[in-house]
Amino acid sequence: MSQPLDPLGNPVAVGRVVLRTPGLAGQADWLDPADQAATRGAEQFTQAMRDALDATRLEPQETVRLTGTTEVDVGGVAARSTDRGEPAMVVEVPDPGPGFGQVLLAVDEAGVTTWNLPVDQATTLDATRGAATRTYVLRRTVPPAADPGATRGLSGALGAKLLQVLVFPLVDPLVGRAADFLAARWERLRRPYRVRSFSPDDYRSDEAGELTGDGWERLAGGRALLLLHGTFSRAHLAFAALPPPFVAELHRRYQGRVFAFDHFTLSDDPRRNAEMLCQAVPDGTALELDIVCHSRGALLARVLAEQSAELPLGSRRLRVGRVVFVAGPNAGTVLADADHLGDLVDRYTNLLAFFPDNGVTDVLEAVITVVKQLAVGAVKGLDGLGAMRPGGPFLREWLNQGRGGDASYHAVAADYEPADPGLAAWVKDGIMDRIFGRAGNDLVVPTLGVYHGNGSGCFPIAEPLVLADGVHHNGFFASAAARDKLLEWLPG
Repeated sequence: MSQPLDPLGNPVAVGRVVLRTPGLAGQADWLDPADQAATRGAEQFTQAMRDALDATRLEPQETVRLTGTTEVDVGGVAARSTDRGEPAMVVEVPDPGPGFGQVLLAVDEAGVTTWNLPVDQATTLDATRGAATRTYVLRRTVPPAADPGATRGLSGALGAKLLQVLVFPLVDPLVGRAADFLAARWERLRRPYRVRSFSPDDYRSDEAGELTGDGWERLAGGRALLLLHGTFSRAHLAFAALPPPFVAELHRRYQGRVFAFDHFTLSDDPRRNAEMLCQAVPDGTALELDIVCHSRGALLARVLAEQSAELPLGSRRLRVGRVVFVAGPNAGTVLADADHLGDLVDRYTNLLAFFPDNGVTDVLEAVITVVKQLAVGAVKGLDGLGAMRPGGPFLREWLNQGRGGDASYHAVAADYEPADPGLAAWVKDGIMDRIFGRAGNDLVVPTLGVYHGNGSGCFPIAEPLVLADGVHHNGFFASAAARDKLLEWLPG
């Protein structure tokens, strides 16, 4: 089923979807969601995205492809804008019915993917069709053409807009009802706490063994190295880009005393993370630690280094010597503000889309879990994300005030500029102008926020490494310059 778009903004029915596209011409095709071959051919979703959607029980309800899109000057036509003042298209779709949530996944002509929520959570009744509907307001501009040789990420439908309405049951048989604490239940089920081995043989594997008595005794035998992952991640994903010889060198320097801590990043704040780590350490154990942390892991590292006296150590002893912050949000990131959580999930989705690597499905499952919680209007229970909010209670009351600890701090940050024109256009509109105020950033964390003064006596950090050679938030450990600095700062 195919229909031309109306640049005057009149409604165009395409299957069960109604489009209003003032200022945008082109062709709309409705694709039968039941026709999986057609859907795959049109959207070219990778297996990773399909697996993540299946695992989180999101199913296609409607799929529309827009081709030949061009912006048309139709002066005087009443325009619709997004909540950020951008030219918009309006997409009206059937309500999924009681017991189901709904989101709209959009992929633009350059391959940029965004998650979209209804303009309100209440359904409306369309008198002309006699059916309950939901309305989405999407950015409708046509981005610059993407580099044909560039990575196309999760969706390779360059030159077409793809709109896919996805529905999910509000009650999952494993996780329960989609509400304020969906992320917490999901993390307990799919991302449990564990202290794990991190050896040259198993650091890229989710099957690495948990530490036992002998392992803890070995760690207590000298200075040990702890690795802490960031948001949406796990140790075997966050540090997978480290080459095996590099991990082997860390083991040589620390005489095999290298380990990692998998922890909740969505629902528990870093203080709770630290408490769970303390509980895992056997009574009477004394640990001397250096730490390498990525992204949100920086806040957990700082709790361990600066607030150990507040932790339930009992007969345990913990001292942190050196910490290397890699893209750490030490001054927070505005993406963690409740008003920008949608931007946060979009940012991570596109990092995975344009720079796919091993473990994409695993990270996407975590991202989609947050999307589902937001889709039902539930914003509580995301304390792990909220801990990164600039000026929020966690940073303000716990970390960024007072003297701090005695650990030696080092930092690696980046000021990332996308080379792909389509991604660059989205980044400038979506991050630099609206969110980060044109400040340098790595797509998730402001560059200066990793190491500049933030109210804590431990900052600023002297002589940080700031990368500007195309390193984005998830790309630090693939950088030889970053790895060289890690070895310089971590003598063992």
